[in-house]
Amino acid sequence: MPHRILVIDDSPISRDLLQAGLTAAGWSPTVVADLAGLHAALEGNTFDGCVVDLEMPEAFGDDVVEFLRKQRGIKAPIVLYSDYDPVQLAERAKAANADAWVNKSEGIARLLEVMKGLLEKAAPAKGPEKRRVMIVDDSEMTAKLIEAELGARNFQVVLADSVDKATRLILKKQTRPELILLDVNMPNVDGASFCRFIKGNSLFKGIKVVLCSGMDAEHLKAVAAACGADGIIPKDAFLSKRVLEEIELTERSGKGKA
Repeated sequence: MPHRILVIDDSPISRDLLQAGLTAAGWSPTVVADLAGLHAALEGNTFDGCVVDLEMPEAFGDDVVEFLRKQRGIKAPIVLYSDYDPVQLAERAKAANADAWVNKSEGIARLLEVMKGLLEKAAPAKGPEKRRVMIVDDSEMTAKLIEAELGARNFQVVLADSVDKATRLILKKQTRPELILLDVNMPNVDGASFCRFIKGNSLFKGIKVVLCSGMDAEHLKAVAAACGADGIIPKDAFLSKRVLEEIELTERSGKGKA
């Protein structure tokens, strides 16, 4: 969603330039010429940033900034925009609690640069992205149980009940996982063959593969070594604390159990 920017300026030329510049930057400007327009614009609307001309016919821009801050409780970045002497403009911006100032002689490009920096600074910090794990298993019950455990640990889980479906999913970047928990005994195409396909394709070089099976551990190790898997997890350990720790360790280091 584009940033919404409120502009208060009594100069028609300046308003037109600001409207065009902000729109070209991909933002959504609301441009007003006086206090009546300002009050109307504020009714039921919120803005991500404000540009205020300093010398207005009804009130000085620094008084408008104070009104926006104290009376309307606006916390969005506010920039004083004027052709005042830079020293005076800086002093008045500081006194009015504006976030920045730009002299009109510096042009629209400078205003956009300053506003962009303020908007980036004001943006809420993003939380850590969920790590994506794909479970490839033809047993719906097993897959759902593992999905519930991994979801509780902030993993994003993608399910595939066949190698064909898993292949379609990893071909798309938006559904491509960082780690695959792969059942060995799958219908049509077995897990070892699918692992060889992944490890032999440079497109998937970032995907780690952990084989999961109910077969004897020594046999499973041999299969993993032969197909190039990053590790193994016996199926009887799927829901234990140890298996979850193994999954997290494999994602961090890329070194599963051999």
